[in-house]
Amino acid sequence: MSLQISVLPVTAFMQNCRIFSKDDSKEAIVCDPGDNANEIACMLEDADLKLAGIILTHAHLDHIGGVAELSDLTGSPIYGPGADDQILIDEITKQSKGLGLKPCRPFKPRFVADGQILKIGSIPELTVISTPGHTPGGVCYYCKDEDFVLTGDTLFKLSMGRTDFPGGDQRALYISLLRLANLPDTTRVLPGHGMDSTIGYERANNPYLAEAYNLLNDNKL
Repeated sequence: MSLQISVLPVTAFMQNCRIFSKDDSKEAIVCDPGDNANEIACMLEDADLKLAGIILTHAHLDHIGGVAELSDLTGSPIYGPGADDQILIDEITKQSKGLGLKPCRPFKPRFVADGQILKIGSIPELTVISTPGHTPGGVCYYCKDEDFVLTGDTLFKLSMGRTDFPGGDQRALYISLLRLANLPDTTRVLPGHGMDSTIGYERANNPYLAEAYNLLNDNKL
């Protein structure tokens, strides 16, 4: 695999911040830097990597808490999530107080839309899949060339994201799960928390995905 992937668990919620890089180009992108901006910047500098972009799956604090600082440190643009998560970005300081985390500040991303193709530096293309439910503007990023999908807090190994936060919608999340289930069986699922999986494994074993199929068959979605 030409693309190198490093995982840095951040915040007390052990969110999987991921760094994608290519040695030949010395470029990288970071997905969901919820904290540890200085550490991430130092890791990039030590590896002689230039940060070409920050991508976000959704705007909960454990995924975006370090975004403004990391962008300031590196000069990197910010992509995502969907525009419907603007309210969560606006309330980032309130989020940090509510969760007992260090204060964070809002930022201005380049919001993404369903079906949009992101070509960030030399990193392989990422296709945006709109996956509301956990948050209104949640998205996933599918990389066909490297056969993985970044699922944020939409799809976990044998589980799915919560819908009891403000803006959550269980029906929308079930529909989002079904969208992801249309990806190839071999596609690696890289979630925001917990262990990696594959679409094939989740289609066969995830009880929430099974429930989504049952609701669909009963014309309840």
